Amino acid sequence: MQPIQLSDDSSSVAPEAIFRSAPMTLVQFYVTIELARDMVYTLGNLGDVHFRDLNSKLTPFQRTFVSELRNIDTMESQLAFLNSIMIKYETIKSDVFVNLKADMDPLPTTSEMDDMKQKITTFYDRIKHLDNSYNVLNEQKMAVVENRHVLNAVTDFHSSSLIGGYNESRISLSLSDGADDDNVALLNNRNNSMELGSETINLEESGFDAISGTIVREKVPLLRNILWRTMRGNLYFHDVPIDNEKLFDYNATQEELVNKNVFIVYIHGDLLRTRVRRIIQSLDGNIFDNVNGGASARAATSSELNAKITDLNNIVMTTKNHLIAELLIFQEAYPDYCFIVQRDKLIYQTLNKFDEDSTRRCLVGEGWIPTSDFGLIRQTLRHLVREKTRRGDGESDSQESVPLTQQGSSPNPVSQTYTNLGSGNSSLFAIDDATDDFSELEDEEYGSLIAIVNELSTNRTPPTYHNVNKFTSAFQSIIDAYGIATYQEVNPGLATIVTFPFMFAIMFGDIGHGLIVLLISLYLIKNEVHFGAMRNKDEIFEMAFNGRYIILLMGLFSMYTGFLYNDIFSKTITLFKSGWVWNFPKDYDFTKDGPVTLVAEKAARTYPIGLDWAWHGAENNLLFTNSYKMKLSVLMGFVHMNYSLFFSLVNYRYFKSRVDIIGNFIPGFLFMQSIFGYLSLTIVYKWSVDWLGKGKQPPGLLNMLINMFLAPGKVEEQLYPGQKYIQVFLVLVALVCVPWILVYKPLTLKRQNDRAIQLGYKDLHSQANHSIQLHEEMEATQLEEDLNHDPDDDDFEISDDDFHFPNDIEPLHHNSTSHGEDGSDFNFGDIVIHQVIHTIEFCLNCVSHTASYLRLWALSLAHAQLSTVLWTMTIQNAFYTTGNAGIAMVVALFGLWFILTVCILVLMEGTSAMLHSLRLHWVEAMSKFFEGEGYAYEPFTFKSIDL
Repeated sequence: MQPIQLSDDSSSVAPEAIFRSAPMTLVQFYVTIELARDMVYTLGNLGDVHFRDLNSKLTPFQRTFVSELRNIDTMESQLAFLNSIMIKYETIKSDVFVNLKADMDPLPTTSEMDDMKQKITTFYDRIKHLDNSYNVLNEQKMAVVENRHVLNAVTDFHSSSLIGGYNESRISLSLSDGADDDNVALLNNRNNSMELGSETINLEESGFDAISGTIVREKVPLLRNILWRTMRGNLYFHDVPIDNEKLFDYNATQEELVNKNVFIVYIHGDLLRTRVRRIIQSLDGNIFDNVNGGASARAATSSELNAKITDLNNIVMTTKNHLIAELLIFQEAYPDYCFIVQRDKLIYQTLNKFDEDSTRRCLVGEGWIPTSDFGLIRQTLRHLVREKTRRGDGESDSQESVPLTQQGSSPNPVSQTYTNLGSGNSSLFAIDDATDDFSELEDEEYGSLIAIVNELSTNRTPPTYHNVNKFTSAFQSIIDAYGIATYQEVNPGLATIVTFPFMFAIMFGDIGHGLIVLLISLYLIKNEVHFGAMRNKDEIFEMAFNGRYIILLMGLFSMYTGFLYNDIFSKTITLFKSGWVWNFPKDYDFTKDGPVTLVAEKAARTYPIGLDWAWHGAENNLLFTNSYKMKLSVLMGFVHMNYSLFFSLVNYRYFKSRVDIIGNFIPGFLFMQSIFGYLSLTIVYKWSVDWLGKGKQPPGLLNMLINMFLAPGKVEEQLYPGQKYIQVFLVLVALVCVPWILVYKPLTLKRQNDRAIQLGYKDLHSQANHSIQLHEEMEATQLEEDLNHDPDDDDFEISDDDFHFPNDIEPLHHNSTSHGEDGSDFNFGDIVIHQVIHTIEFCLNCVSHTASYLRLWALSLAHAQLSTVLWTMTIQNAFYTTGNAGIAMVVALFGLWFILTVCILVLMEGTSAMLHSLRLHWVEAMSKFFEGEGYAYEPFTFKSIDL
């Protein structure tokens, strides 16, 4: 059977939902317990439902599917242990999840999950037993090897002739500086010491008792000092480092290889011998008694140890090879096991959010979905029930299953290929409105398997969902990092696609530097499939990769602004003829005459686009570009803040908040235009006037703006005729707007509240809530009538807004009836305080935010000057040397210049400009309209599985 595409009518096509979040619907699921796991699996493949937790009062151990999750936790711990063993024995040579197949296979049944659990447990027990055996045998081998090191050290010590001829073995204990006089006397008293002086006594035949063993090298000085002080000098101590091999530290919390020393202690008497052994054991030293005796005894012990090491080594290698072979077999199924376990865990965690109706043996769940996907989910559940029922009757056991696949970047595509993955075998099914008769489907008897989805009426705040793709997702993440947009308010992410890279480019305007940024982004985009498949990416690299399309636009816009600045690596491009000409003296000879002061004159033509390249070598270049970029940054800030302010008007109109339009937007807009709109207009006017032709010095705009408020009606340097009258009018408009913002909204709301009280309501909010509830009750009544006429739904009733699940502590109402107000009782004092704060904040922000855009000017000049300095101090010095030396200098200084350009100007300066652009969006622009009080739409999907 060929897969058939699932189609829906055109009205259910999901909107782009980028300018405003997508409309969301609260739905309720009724499902029998036998079908619940398959239903959640199907919804997880769709990735459409943001489930609510209806059991938030309960602890994890009080929920329905605790035992299932415990079994999954057991399998998780076993798989984690097996993974650690694979890492320990280095059987993992690459990413094992590359060969993952379980994500394309059907959902295992509960019996198949039990079989898989048994297989994992069997593997776990077998591998654990082999690993324990290997560790025990390896420890035994290392202990024998350690014993052999001690034996060899003792043999070498005795073969060094007599003590008198073995100077290094003579006792030479040095006490610490704080040693008392008694210890010094004991050290010097050779009669009471066990040192044999120059006597030629063979220690092997002397009958002295020797204690030999190993100890961690760092503890040797401590052991030496303790033995000396405890024995009062009546001992002989010798140690030899084991340099060619590290040994186990068996007393550590985790077995690890450490450096050890062999010690040999000669002591007389059983009492002292017992005391020394206890001291050594307290310091985690190992004592070997089989190394004493004569040369023949030690030779026999050495032969015995060598034979034992050979046998143990063979056994250890055989055990390790067997263990590795078992791991390689298990490793093939390991990724599938991990995915299936994680997927089942997500399914049961989601089912634990459902409320259990024990009388009807069903589960009730709620969740948010995009409104456009309601029909898709309902049809999917109907076909799930039908296929499960048919399979239960044995009608489609032989059919093969095909996994669910999604097409496109949206989590809720309309056209998809589906299959039911509820059991080991499943059949294909399709939904097509043109061919399927759903009226017959509704009348079909499904038996005991039921899965129903109902649409609920509610005034809970839905989650915010913006349908993004790989290009827009990075820009949306910039906004979401500041705050999730309130449900269906204007999304700043759409405008950010243009404004963010453009603001960056104003501060980073250079064709060469922009080209480097562009090439970096193109490399990331070209290899996005390879880099996207990498599992463990570096944190900084992952940030750059996720923002590759942001970097792409940043590079393109930087090249554009660099073209306007006529700047490429601090040099100019002479694409067009300059608008300035140099005035040379008559009969001036470049070869004979000395330097002369040149004066540039304005030609009859104007440079076509951007900055004239003749300014680059002028003495007043910095003065000109400083004034130009400063005014340009003010204009950019004015435009940026104004379109952000108009977004607030769009929000007010959408939420039908007339009081905010009249009381906030209109006076706020007039206030901004009367001050900073006027300043921006005068900047453009000043640029358009030929002051040199008029023979007049242009007036300073900053002083004009200050005197506009300090001395209204007085103009020291006139910019245009009638200036003083216009400025007085604009000051009056600004002064009127301040009390307008302050008093209109509180007084209007108070009047509306008094009218609501006169009509019998508690307050204004109660009247608004009552109106909404009447509308919702009409919708709920209509839906209940539709369900009562459905024979399949006779046992189920739609829950109304007054119904609360016993363990659901989420409040019923999250937001109020009007945009921007809280849902509590009407309080006139709170409204007044809120409006006073808003008025002060808006008026002050108009000044501070406009000044904040001067960072565009400051960073642009800093970037240009730093680029010039870097060129002058590096590669420019190579152009004055000729010959081979000049070639070598060019190569060396070019490499230095390029490295510094990439590291300092591109990476460091680029990061700085990006952060400043981010601040201009978060603070200066978004503060004009953005509330950001929503919460993200997080649909249940198996794509979140992180292996």
